[in-house]
Parts: sequence; structure tokens; C-alpha cells
Amino acid sequence: MKELAALATWTPFLLEGLAWNVLIASVAMLLGTLGGASLAWARLSPARSLRRASEAATALSRNVPTLVFQFYLALMLPGDSWPAWLKASLALALAVVGFTSDNLLVALRAWREDRRAVALLFVPSWGSYLLVVVIASSTASIIGVGELVSRANTVIAASDDPGIMVPVYLYASLVFLLFCWAASGMLGWLRGALARRYLA
Repeated sequence: MKELAALATWTPFLLEGLAWNVLIASVAMLLGTLGGASLAWARLSPARSLRRASEAATALSRNVPTLVFQFYLALMLPGDSWPAWLKASLALALAVVGFTSDNLLVALRAWREDRRAVALLFVPSWGSYLLVVVIASSTASIIGVGELVSRANTVIAASDDPGIMVPVYLYASLVFLLFCWAASGMLGWLRGALARRYLA
């Protein structure tokens, strides 16, 4: 009962952390999708040199570990002009570039061949990847971003009760779960709307 009261008290603080997760993931998906879309279009170019360069860029973005890139950005970019949450977003965007380039390439080819059902599969794939990036944004805690997991650790450290660790982590997991469940529902609605418009 004492743990539940503590969790209720700390809930606004923890939800602010989730907002940072959502911000980091949203910026990462925006930048990564734009970059990946550019590479996907370039991979369809009739110019062989451009196709090869975009293939190489896709392979690089797909294979560089985002955690390593996050540390690199944290060390190389000045802290005052580059906030930690933006560095985390840029690191995660790198993986999104590779994902978007590969998956959108398939979708664009399918759309050109009038296989719209196959092309529209990009939408649920992108949505699922968004949820993965929201969860992965927790790695931002290692460079000082006060996201949900970081704030859960703060709550545990601020408590004199050693038994609060498990409830706090379970609570943080539940917050992630509920957010992803709601987001999945919205993405499912969007997929259905697109299917009704383009596949009717």
C-alpha cells in the first residue's frame, strides 16, 4: 500500500519522463524517415553512381550501433548548443534511415507496379518501428536525458524503501505498455483508413 501511494505521488514526474521518450522518438522518426525516403528515391535512380552511393549510405545507417553513435555524438557535439535529447534523437534517427530506405524502396517499387496492397504495408511497418524507437529512446538516460527509465531510477534512489524497486520498474513498464497499446490502436485505424481509400 505504501508503494502504491509513492507511485501515485511520483506519477506526474514519471509521465514527464515519458514525454521525453515520445519527443526523442518523434524527432528520430521524422529525421530518419526524411533521410531514408531520400535514399529510397535515390536507389531507384537511373544513375548507377547515385544508386551505389545510396546503397552504401543505407548499409552504413543500418549497421552502425545506435548506442555507439549516441556516445560519439555526446562526446563530439558541444553540450550547450546540442542538448542531450537531440543527440539521442540523432543517434536513433540513424537506424530509422536504414529501416525507411529498405522498406520504402519495396513500397515504391510495388506502387509503381500497381500493387498497392503491398505498398501500403509500409504504413504498419513504419508504425511498429515507431513503437520500437519509443522503447529504444530509454537509452538516452545514459547521456543524461531525464526520460522515463532515468526518472524511475531517480524515484528509487529518492526512496528509503528498498522494496520499491520492483514496483517502480513494473509501473514504468506499464506506462510504456499503455502508451504503445494506444498508439497501436491509432496506427491500426490509420491503416484501415488508407486501405479503404486506396484499395476500395
